[in-house]
Amino acid sequence: MTHQIYFRHKVLINTDPQRRCYDGHYFSSKVERTAWAPLEIIASDRVEIRLKFWRELNDYVVKERGQGALREFKAEELYA
Repeated sequence: MTHQIYFRHKVLINTDPQRRCYDGHYFSSKVERTAWAPLEIIASDRVEIRLKFWRELNDYVVKERGQGALREFKAEELYA
């Protein structure tokens, strides 16, 4: 049996009707999550190990680059 690991992150969406932006800041905006995107396909016995790897790697990246680099991960079973 195999599993697919997915990830998603948050993006800032400009909601201003006139699309105004000054010095990199929107006049009105909201934060939305992206759709789940495939990351890798792995054997079922390695799911927890790989999820732990991706989460620890992301923790390091967030520590170095800030909350904008935060990702969510999940695994789903693939059906043949």
